[in-house]
Amino acid sequence: MKKLFAMLLALTLSVSLLAGCGGKDDKPSDTKAAGESQTEAADAGKEEGKAEGKTTFTIALDSDIVALDPAFAYDFTTNPVVNQITQGLLTFDENNELIPQLASSWEATDETTYVYQIRDDVTFSDGSPMTMDDVLFSIERIMNPDTASYLLWMFDNVESVEQTGDWELTIHLKEASASWKYIMATTAGHVISKAHYEANQDSFGTAEGGLMGTGPYVFDSWTSGQEIVLKRNENYWDKNQTIAMDTLVFKIIPEDTTRVTALQTGEVDFTANTPADLLDTLKADENLNVQDVETMGVVFLAFNTERAPFNDVNVRKAVASAIDLKSIHDNIVKDAGQEGGCMPNSATLFTINPDEWISYVEGAEACTYDVTEAKNYLAQSDYAGGFDCTMIISEDSMRYSMALAIQEYLKELNINMELVKVSADEHTSYQFGGIFDADGNRDYDMIMAGWEADYPDVASNIEPLFAAYNAGEGGSNSAVYQNDEVDALIKKQSASLDDAARNQDLFAVMDQVNADTPYVFLTYPNRQATMNKAFTGYTMSPSWLWNMFFKDIRPAE
Repeated sequence: MKKLFAMLLALTLSVSLLAGCGGKDDKPSDTKAAGESQTEAADAGKEEGKAEGKTTFTIALDSDIVALDPAFAYDFTTNPVVNQITQGLLTFDENNELIPQLASSWEATDETTYVYQIRDDVTFSDGSPMTMDDVLFSIERIMNPDTASYLLWMFDNVESVEQTGDWELTIHLKEASASWKYIMATTAGHVISKAHYEANQDSFGTAEGGLMGTGPYVFDSWTSGQEIVLKRNENYWDKNQTIAMDTLVFKIIPEDTTRVTALQTGEVDFTANTPADLLDTLKADENLNVQDVETMGVVFLAFNTERAPFNDVNVRKAVASAIDLKSIHDNIVKDAGQEGGCMPNSATLFTINPDEWISYVEGAEACTYDVTEAKNYLAQSDYAGGFDCTMIISEDSMRYSMALAIQEYLKELNINMELVKVSADEHTSYQFGGIFDADGNRDYDMIMAGWEADYPDVASNIEPLFAAYNAGEGGSNSAVYQNDEVDALIKKQSASLDDAARNQDLFAVMDQVNADTPYVFLTYPNRQATMNKAFTGYTMSPSWLWNMFFKDIRPAE
């Protein structure tokens, strides 16, 4: 994971993108392709296409993509584009279950060996057959440190990747891993055309070099900062699939109000970047459908536990007990999420023996809203009279409103909290440990931030937020939380394939974390997908980062 966090930090200093990681340094450029159309020409083409009976579906993104390359598809704008062009060995269905895609089947033959049977009937968009050479090349390219893929960390536990039959791929792990089964359903398992890559190696992933895969759509053009255009793959290998849309247009619309207006006027047909504070407006529009789905994420308040006064557990408990999570949900978050609690995730990630987790949450001991109790905790600390502190906050309007509410709550304890509002780039750098004080520690008292799981497993939020932290290093442990017992349990469950035993270890982790209170879990965000009622064929799922597909989109009858 440390390799990932190092890449995250380098990334956030150069590009502003919202994701669990993501960004670029000297990665493929999104330079303008020769012959690509301008926005006005694309709009005119859309109208002309309607007259000719052609169909176009337009998606609004809130920022430009990083690259046309699955090796760098790890954010909420790049993935929806790349996922239409390339495909993985596996994928997630709408219920977060693993299902085959370019692999026809797979199995774990022992704790460290995974065997994938690869389909022999797949073609790339130019009509050429997908071979085992393409599969091996694609995986080994992401594993190669020289590629500097954002997904490189997913292969840290891989011992070898080899072809063991005409259409058989075998991956050997260094040690057992509870999470490995999910990796081939992320963009780390996507297959590209080796021949296309080699022919366009210097410009691969850019507007000039493009991307060739096995997906239902083909790259057409990329106008930097404006739009990406994909065309229907006439050579799509899955003959059971009917692709109704001739063209997908991804328009870059960073401003929230402009994006909503574009939906209401019909300029765009879809967005998964629906502004939370404009949800009521969109839901009231008779021409739009808004889908709400629970995500695999959390918005949290992290205490800097290596810096006074928050190195005192009683101070942390005092602040946590002073925050009215129900009021924040009812008055600020509303339909944009679920009320926070004792876990770093909602029930969406309770995919392993979920009844056990529901029972655990009902009986868990954690700080609840109680101002009297908050004052008692503070009285037991060295800061009984209160203190001054700061909170780092992003420009996100809903989070800022939550921060203002917390600021008011803490006045009851004579805690004067200053809000330090920073840009998205700066906020990500603070969150992942890129800004230090004179003592070499993270330079904040508190930070409000978020995290979204990479795969549908409760450990995928627990591990990055609570695992051991080394001073002076970056990482997703924003609380700089360290507990040897917790770290040992996290490592133990990570290497176990016994679901029942894993749950017991993770219950013990959460018991200790709740006692130590390094975070306050404020809300579990929902994701909203808004679509013009003139179209149908898309259902949002919690795994949408990996399985946002538009192959079923069609005009509504």
